Amino acid sequence: MYMYRPYIPPKALDYLKDVIESGCLAGTCNRYVKKFEEELGKFLGIRNVIATSSGTAALHVAYRAVGVGPGKIVAVPGFTFVATASTVLHANGVPLFVDIDPETLFVDLRDLEKKLRKYNPDAVCVVHIGGVPGPVDQVKKLCDEHGIPLIEDCAQALGARYLGQHVGKFGIVSTFSFYPTKTITTGEGGAVATDDDNIAQVMRLLVSHGEERRYYYIELGYNYRMSELQAALGLAQLEIIDKLIETRRIFATKFIEEVQNRLGDLVIFQKVLPNSEPAWNLIQIILKVEKIRKSRDKILAELRAAGLNIFTVAYPIPLPETPLFRYLRGHGLGCPYSCQFLKVKIGPDTFNLPNCKYVCERILTMLVPPNLTEDDAAKIAEYFCNIIEKTS
Repeated sequence: MYMYRPYIPPKALDYLKDVIESGCLAGTCNRYVKKFEEELGKFLGIRNVIATSSGTAALHVAYRAVGVGPGKIVAVPGFTFVATASTVLHANGVPLFVDIDPETLFVDLRDLEKKLRKYNPDAVCVVHIGGVPGPVDQVKKLCDEHGIPLIEDCAQALGARYLGQHVGKFGIVSTFSFYPTKTITTGEGGAVATDDDNIAQVMRLLVSHGEERRYYYIELGYNYRMSELQAALGLAQLEIIDKLIETRRIFATKFIEEVQNRLGDLVIFQKVLPNSEPAWNLIQIILKVEKIRKSRDKILAELRAAGLNIFTVAYPIPLPETPLFRYLRGHGLGCPYSCQFLKVKIGPDTFNLPNCKYVCERILTMLVPPNLTEDDAAKIAEYFCNIIEKTS
């Protein structure tokens, strides 16, 4: 009944036709890619934007560009998509997991400050889950006090604002994703953004084989370029991004209002901070399963059976409890966990994240499509409440 479909404006077909007819499809052609980067930079108010093949690629080059390498430690939240932490490993760094605030789903500031003092990490990465900004200004203050770079993973939050600024403006580098469920989509794709020209220069090299000029390589780089086809698709949506964000805002506001009015404290929604303007990518719902008396997975199955395929679970298990991070073998020289360059041994506190565990056991996620209306929100809320009330 309700499935996620991205909105592709008619203008995209014109742009795609132009690319195809030109015969120049790769990112090296740099017509639509350059225009996409320029327009995204104007939207964000960030001087340098480099398009990439994915949000994961964006994170990888961001970590590399700020100096993450063998033995370097990066503090990351335990409640996030795997790429936030796995790309630290790809850079031969060490992820240091931090607990989250169970209300905002952002990093827990007290746990972060404790681990900054204990482990002295080389960088911090924060994630604006679901497009809802967290108190990134307070994290930036901590990072400045410790003299370490802050990276913002804005994969789900393009267009969100906090304290009057776009998220992505607070860190030295920010990353974005254009996967089909994101604010805008290029099919697959991403971007890195920074006001630091030196970091931007490094990232441009890393994205395209470390090539300074034709066949002259000065960095160990990758083929992380965005194609002209992807950029053409993204540019058409970027031109109407305010409308896409507003449509989602109207839908999310109505759904949350309807559910809160009917279910009360049976469910808790992710907290939106004052001076915060979400760009709703996901609606994160914490179920009070003790009161509902039915498991999250059972509720999800009933929602899916009712045709509400926009419901899912993001994320069902804290990252440090997954085999990848529990039993990591790492890259060369014993990196990351037994790396000879590691300055401090990572203790068990990085795997013991009680708030992450609590949230992961109760979280239910609704994707927020760009093409649903306020009436759709009311109907979905009614279906949702009926299923919850049958179990309470």
